[in-house]
Amino acid sequence: MKHFRFITIAATYFAFSALVNAETDNNIQFNLAAEAGYIDNFLYQTRDEQSTAYYTLSSDLVFTSKMQQSAFDLDANVTGHFFDKFENDQHTNVTLKPKYQYKLSQNQRFYMSALWLDRYVYRGEGLSLGEAESLAEGDKKKNVGATAGYEYGTTASQAKLNFNVAYNKSEFTTRRDLTNKLDTEVLQLNSSFDYLLSGKTYLAFDIDYKAIEYPNDLLINRDSITGLVGIKWSTTVISELSFLLGYQKLKFEDSRLSDDDAFKWQFDYTWRPSDFTQMHFVSDRKFDESNRLLSSYRLAQRYQIDLTHAISEQLNVFVAVGLNQQQFFTPTSKQKEDYVSSTLQLNYQYNERLTLQVSYDYKSLEANYSDIDYLYNRLGLSIKVEL
Repeated sequence: MKHFRFITIAATYFAFSALVNAETDNNIQFNLAAEAGYIDNFLYQTRDEQSTAYYTLSSDLVFTSKMQQSAFDLDANVTGHFFDKFENDQHTNVTLKPKYQYKLSQNQRFYMSALWLDRYVYRGEGLSLGEAESLAEGDKKKNVGATAGYEYGTTASQAKLNFNVAYNKSEFTTRRDLTNKLDTEVLQLNSSFDYLLSGKTYLAFDIDYKAIEYPNDLLINRDSITGLVGIKWSTTVISELSFLLGYQKLKFEDSRLSDDDAFKWQFDYTWRPSDFTQMHFVSDRKFDESNRLLSSYRLAQRYQIDLTHAISEQLNVFVAVGLNQQQFFTPTSKQKEDYVSSTLQLNYQYNERLTLQVSYDYKSLEANYSDIDYLYNRLGLSIKVEL
């Protein structure tokens, strides 16, 4: 799989090369944002919670270049996180996403994208769940990846076909004596086909294949095969629906581990009862990587409802509530974790360049093993300026 790493470089290089000597319509947007707030359980502890004030500074660059047959987009974000009582956990997250597409004809396009992500995993989350106080700082994780694909058809076509190939490499860059076992390389092939039945109702098919390799833990190398079938519906601007059901199978290369399979679904529904209100329902079920040292994979079910309502031209409110149920599998046991999360945001557009936001986040965990349950609250005030 290592040669697929060069797709990341090729995607960016090819896109910039296409811009040379071409008549383009360029647009660049640069935003700065600052936030201050309070966290009541910074280490995700079951008891003796520790609180802290926090501050973030972020910059976001969005560059768009459009030509007659092609378009290039670049999103770049750098965010610094600072804490009043936990200096060791201060960090910077970096995200870089270039995208390029080329229209071969009116209903055919070729596209490619790349991803570079450096992020921080807080103590008490994920890999260090229940062990926050045993660490001096959180873990750092790096992801790089690339996708290339071909699409035939438009929203007005009798049928639409999409095929893409993607490569993703992830690794923790801290505590390498332990975390090197979680280095992952994933090659993914995906194909989807939508056929118009009537009006705006499509019969949808989706086939997905993943080759998942762990270079430093060959025992859990595996293949994942998924097949889904369902409908996609968008009769009016008021509502849009995508609902697919299917089957996913994991097959391990090493015979010492047992293969597994599961019922799988994808559900996505958007409802706009008025010009001022939108509701979004999302749910899915799938096998995924575990990011845990003692488990080889996990089965995750997600349910989330979002509501956006414009109170006035300047003021809008956003509310989200979600449930994430996860089962972690080892050769000898199965562990369950249920996460509940909610978000409330009030956004005030003072003018075309200045936005103010008040936000509240709640998270909780209930597990069927150990004593790792927690409650987490965060309250923040931010200001965003478009330059």
